[in-house]
Amino acid sequence: MLDLDLAVLDAHPEWRQVLLAYNDAVDSVILTDPETADFVARGFRPRVREVDSVPADQMARVHGKLIAHGLLQVEIAGRTGGMLYQLTSVGRRACLRLSSEIDEESLELALA
Repeated sequence: MLDLDLAVLDAHPEWRQVLLAYNDAVDSVILTDPETADFVARGFRPRVREVDSVPADQMARVHGKLIAHGLLQVEIAGRTGGMLYQLTSVGRRACLRLSSEIDEESLELALA
């Protein structure tokens, strides 16, 4: 991952929040839909619709930017499955680095 990717995420905290939301566990309820089961098995998940501190009217734009920057990928899961999203390898590495930064900040605050 390039430092440029993290610089872009630093400049847009709402992008960070949405990206990290895709790193969270997936609700197993979506596994019951046969059209999405294969995608879920490959790591795709339904669109994250709400994220704290990101206005609902910005979610579509943020998703588009994350896709355009190669951090998220999208697939259409049949007629009823809808659109499913997955972190790319660059997106996963960004989440790992962002998570480690958050852990370091928490540790620094605890020690202060």
